[in-house]
Amino acid sequence: MDDETTPVVRTSLPGPKSREILDRLDRVLISSLTDHDEVPFVEARKHGSIIEDVDGNTFADHVSAWGSTPLGATPVDVQDAVMDAQRRYGMEITDYIPSEPELALAERLLQIGPPGLTRVAVGVSGTLVVEGGVKLAREATGRPMILTFYGQYHGEGTYLTAGVSTDLAEVTTQHAQYVAGLVFTPYPNAFRAPFHAGPGPYDDTLYLDYLEGWVLVHQVEPEQIAGVLIEPVLGEGGILVPSIAFWDRLQAMCHRWGWKLILDEVQTGMGRCGTMFAAERFGIEPDILLLGKGFAGGGQPIAAILGTDDVMGASDLHLGGTFAWTPAAAAGALASIDGILADDGAALRNALRIEAIANEELGPLVERVEQVGDVRAAGALVGIEFVQDAVSIRPAPAFHRAVHLAALHRGVLGITQWGKWVYRLQPALTMSPDLFRWSCRQIASAIEEVAADPPPEPPSILERGAPVEGGSRRR
Repeated sequence: MDDETTPVVRTSLPGPKSREILDRLDRVLISSLTDHDEVPFVEARKHGSIIEDVDGNTFADHVSAWGSTPLGATPVDVQDAVMDAQRRYGMEITDYIPSEPELALAERLLQIGPPGLTRVAVGVSGTLVVEGGVKLAREATGRPMILTFYGQYHGEGTYLTAGVSTDLAEVTTQHAQYVAGLVFTPYPNAFRAPFHAGPGPYDDTLYLDYLEGWVLVHQVEPEQIAGVLIEPVLGEGGILVPSIAFWDRLQAMCHRWGWKLILDEVQTGMGRCGTMFAAERFGIEPDILLLGKGFAGGGQPIAAILGTDDVMGASDLHLGGTFAWTPAAAAGALASIDGILADDGAALRNALRIEAIANEELGPLVERVEQVGDVRAAGALVGIEFVQDAVSIRPAPAFHRAVHLAALHRGVLGITQWGKWVYRLQPALTMSPDLFRWSCRQIASAIEEVAADPPPEPPSILERGAPVEGGSRRR
């Protein structure tokens, strides 16, 4: 089972074995984990970029463990490094007892990281390093406020990260009231913009006009802002890729006002955007850089914060924890970095090839299918935005859902979340160009099938009635 295997779906979804296991899971899991419409099967095994379910159906994997397996499902070198270190050290708390894998990984990160980053803080997950990055910015500046952007996702495991995650209102609405010190402004979007009707392209520096002319005038003084928390490419919120002009101007504002630039590369780091860090692609020089997901390389959970000496050189913060940077996790992450950079960066070049194929195969759908509003790609991050029509560009979440299911029956597993309207692909950096191109053609076929008989869309937020008391908002 490898990338040369053409995925085949032989049963209904879920198949009989999957259905039986899902029914049993529903009886024991928290209710938020009992909706299986998005992924209606149970995984049996996976290898490379192919997933097989318990009923024998196979799928091209465009999830890659939510970006955590940049080298494919079971990279041998990473697994070997993890097991060797596990046998040698067992479980150890790096916060208290240092080890050589910790030193080797920290030195390697600073060797390959953006210029100016000279120190590393250890972590376990993306959520926790977001917390740590915010704490560091506030400690270094003595200021209270964090400027961030609507539409981003920074995790949901803590009140801060859920409160700052605004990819959909339902994520933040039960948490934001418990979090102080956040200021929001819209994330740059060249396709749709506030105060403008219809599709762009828009100059995305207009979002900084709004920040300077309105937010800093009417909501918060710039001298109160400690840091700017931002994703270099908007991930969960729909694969938005800001312009170089946006980044140049934002960085100039950070320098002018003394803001620490906190770059959340949990999803975009480790080659995802065709460079080792998305910061390289856009010429960003952050004060704080956050890593998770693909940083583990398919090994054990691990995350990191890279920072300047100004931010970390005299910090009193303790940001790790019992399970942060165990020797086995550090050894696996180091092997993954070696794998991404092997053969003069072959995995990085392949990610850029994936971007080119996405534009070749999916880009023309904007002209062919009215409901395809926009196609965006940055390396092995691809988004297709669905709209109800080309004039109003009202979001089309029902169309999105139907496309996801139609693609799934064709053997392609992408990323969807009900209520959203951007279908996302996040394959391993090593997915073969042939399998990726085949997947794009299956998705195009699914889109054309749904466009022939589009489903009715739910009412917009302005058209909805009052919620049913006691009812679920999310599902």
